Amino acid sequence: MLTRGIKLSAVSNYFQRNRPPSVVQGPTQADVTNALKPLFAYFDDNFAIMKQTLTDSAMIMVMTRLWKEVLVTIESLLVPPLSDKLSQQRPLTQQELDIVFKWLQMLFDFFHAVDEDTGVANGVPIDILKSPKYHELQNLNFFYFEPTENLIRTSEGMAAAAALRQQEQQARASRLSAPGSLAGPQFGGVAGLLGLPSTRRSKSIMLSRNLGTMKKAKEEKRKEAQADPNDDIILRILRMRPEAERYLKDRSRQKERLAAAAAAEMIVRQSLQAGGGRMASNLPRR
Repeated sequence: MLTRGIKLSAVSNYFQRNRPPSVVQGPTQADVTNALKPLFAYFDDNFAIMKQTLTDSAMIMVMTRLWKEVLVTIESLLVPPLSDKLSQQRPLTQQELDIVFKWLQMLFDFFHAVDEDTGVANGVPIDILKSPKYHELQNLNFFYFEPTENLIRTSEGMAAAAALRQQEQQARASRLSAPGSLAGPQFGGVAGLLGLPSTRRSKSIMLSRNLGTMKKAKEEKRKEAQADPNDDIILRILRMRPEAERYLKDRSRQKERLAAAAAAEMIVRQSLQAGGGRMASNLPRR
């Protein structure tokens, strides 16, 4: 199987070996394309073996997993991992960045595998290729050479928006947990006392939704994940900017406070729900 035959570290090492040094002379398009030819040949050999031993759906699943590893490898060439400390990794030049994103497009086309004669894609579907990680890389390309002050302002704005969303979600969850805490196995909650359909009945209705509706909901959730603003990519760029050292530490502490507040809120809510469930179960039976 491909996952057994391919060592992902080898893929990473390949990118590192072919990373242009200072590229003063400027590589041609042929140079950029030829740099990936050994990698494509390696993929072709393994994919040919898979085609003989796997079903089409299983092959797409393995290719999808490999595509995720490719995105992570490319990302590691561009930025260091998330941390509150400065990194020794140097930022790429504009020319190097352009080369990496040309590689990304070539790999995207390779994994999509469109037949030149029929125009039919035989590889990984576009909606899977354009995953949240893929969109993060596009955002990274957009922010990569922004001045540090602009990046910090953008990060602060995203952090404020994230904190506001978290507060709204906590308030909404608190409101929803109140009627749920009155729900007991004998009455079906407040709805049961009022003669309305019980929670069990509601769940049955939800489970009876057709597959088309579920697929649509899943697609909307995926799009929401892609559109959700996140400043992690910006923070990873800032790790290569010495002047951003203080902001990285401040932002890290802020994230820790938000995570602690969210965890505390969850514990309180679960405690209230558990207490409400015990109270309801102790009500006298009719």
